[in-house]
Amino acid sequence: MGNKTQFHVGDWVQGETWDKQRIYGYVVKIENPEDITKVYIMDSVNEELIGRMIRVLTKSLQPVLEQEPAEASLEQLIDMALLTKDEEWFEQLSAELRKLKKQYS
Repeated sequence: MGNKTQFHVGDWVQGETWDKQRIYGYVVKIENPEDITKVYIMDSVNEELIGRMIRVLTKSLQPVLEQEPAEASLEQLIDMALLTKDEEWFEQLSAELRKLKKQYS
């Protein structure tokens, strides 16, 4: 990881905590000095971190690729499949969502 990427508040990031737990979330604050970034955790292998804000070494983070917001789109489509009671479509979308989440954990 160890990069020199400049992050901004609101940027989506992924990386690891000091004890090597994978995290995914967005930047809440750039600490001073800039080697620490405060991140709101949306997903992690450690479920206790989800929904919390933690400080992470900036060098252990990397920007999230543009394709990842597809997760939110898949969740919306899953909601539509549930509303229309289309079980086959629901199963297909759920499998895609699991696959996408597995890539980043």
